[in-house]
Amino acid sequence: MELNAADLAPKYQRILETCEPYLVTYPANHGALDLEPFGLGLDPQRLYDPTTLRSREVIDGLHHLDAFSFGGQEMLMPRWVLFDCGEFPGIVFGFGRPARELGNELRRAYNVIGPSYNDVFVPLSMWVAIRCAEDGAWFGHNLSSSNYVAQTEPLSGLGTITKAYGVRLAKIRKQYGATQWASTSINLHLALGQMKLLGAYTPAHTHVETFSYRIDVDEQQLAAPLRPGWRRPSDGGDRFVDSDNPGSIRALQDEIEQGARLHLHRVEQKPGNCQRLWMKSTH
Repeated sequence: MELNAADLAPKYQRILETCEPYLVTYPANHGALDLEPFGLGLDPQRLYDPTTLRSREVIDGLHHLDAFSFGGQEMLMPRWVLFDCGEFPGIVFGFGRPARELGNELRRAYNVIGPSYNDVFVPLSMWVAIRCAEDGAWFGHNLSSSNYVAQTEPLSGLGTITKAYGVRLAKIRKQYGATQWASTSINLHLALGQMKLLGAYTPAHTHVETFSYRIDVDEQQLAAPLRPGWRRPSDGGDRFVDSDNPGSIRALQDEIEQGARLHLHRVEQKPGNCQRLWMKSTH
């Protein structure tokens, strides 16, 4: 399946017109990947081997991205974690630009100020995915974009297009992930497929109010949010939990361990930075 520029909503067309896709992974992985996801070719100069010095500056940019997104949540990745878990065995995929094409705000944020940095490629988004032992299954480890820091240069939809093309690049059939009930990114992940709840409360995680999910990837559904006119559900769901109610989250975990089968349907914003997450039973 290919997506032409005319197939995409204007905000996604703008990203493809003004940014370049890139990939960080060990080259032995290339044969298992689709290096033209949805027909989008990657310039060989934007394929980075994390074992080489040529990758150093783009990887510095990845850690700036991680800090923008997760530095305040006690989930900042040490460099060895990103190398051992993502850059070498898995993929880091995203979109970026040379520093000379960035405004002052982003150049300061990425510490690429001055003419000597003009040719440095700056990753403006990244999706880190790690291959699972299960055939066709990958775990989505980290999704970040410069929209967390850029007030003057936002790229609407950058996270969505990054993950959609990254899933296609990795030829994923089952995408596992974990995120917090209060995360503002849930809607993004939810748009790309039905999120089947595997767990609601996770003591193994730094943040116990984390849920685990699985998306069985459907190519048409994966591409649908990128097309003009797509709308996410605004109603429906037969039960909910509120992100600021730890008791209901803990009770939901008990139900899941006892055999309840549920998937997330939509997210409703409530007063006071609270989210109400509506679910449906799966039979």
